[in-house]
Amino acid sequence: MNVFLFVTANEHEREAFEAKFIRQESKYILGKTYYLGQFGLYPAAYIHVDEQGITNPASMPLVSQLVHDLSPVAVIMVGIAFGVNEQKQKIGDVLISDKILPYDSQKILENKTEYKEVPKEVGFQLLNAFREYREWIYKLPDSEQSMVYIGSILTGSKLVNNYEYRLQLISDFEEYKPIGGEMEAQGIYSMCKVHGVTEWIIVKGICDWGYKKNTPNKDADQIVAANAAVAYCFHVFSRDGVFESLIKSNKKINDNNVSSMGGPSIINITNISGDNYTGNALNKSLGKGNTFNGPVYMGGK
Repeated sequence: MNVFLFVTANEHEREAFEAKFIRQESKYILGKTYYLGQFGLYPAAYIHVDEQGITNPASMPLVSQLVHDLSPVAVIMVGIAFGVNEQKQKIGDVLISDKILPYDSQKILENKTEYKEVPKEVGFQLLNAFREYREWIYKLPDSEQSMVYIGSILTGSKLVNNYEYRLQLISDFEEYKPIGGEMEAQGIYSMCKVHGVTEWIIVKGICDWGYKKNTPNKDADQIVAANAAVAYCFHVFSRDGVFESLIKSNKKINDNNVSSMGGPSIINITNISGDNYTGNALNKSLGKGNTFNGPVYMGGK
């Protein structure tokens, strides 16, 4: 299906995205509502997961099944993140991932921490489109211009609210020069990997610094950050023709997949990129005699 799938995981993210999304149709996946419509100039699907951190078991089957059913052109996670440089960055600046740095899977040694996951590269064509930020003008509530940073983003299931731990993560991944951190990217990557979607990206506005999160301005800062991230996405998706080749290649892949279905087949997928999955859980009919045994997240190694 030639749609771009957008995912949010925080109420402020939801409100910011829905303000720009033109909803045309409501549908259901495993009892959860998702929407089809238009974002900017392009057809889009949208789902909001109710728990922050898409590695949560409640979120994974929803996104996995939706990616499988829609075979989207690309998957975009849009929302909020923590920044890593209070002197250079500011609340409302936008972080674009060129790769993600998963930090959950660790080996704790005497004098250092080893991370078992390698960095994951985002979609090449999406990243090219999101690099075109020079003509974007977006004023924050204090009249300062929101800036766009492109680089490596830390990701893990832990909600980072500790200055020393944030410094440790930055130090451990120093060679990749992280620009921020968040909680959903590893789950997005895993689901795209499972279902053969190569184009995915993380777009997040800075709402805090990974410590002392519970300030009086917490909600206001999250709203500013979410709105900035969505505004930049809207800027990219309002450019006519920027995703033309991506849409054509996705259609060709989907057409080839349909035409190649012959006799009965069963597909089982297990143990993708350090995450444990079990097959035979979400049976989806692909036509007479064909079954897809999709994954259910069972927790990290």
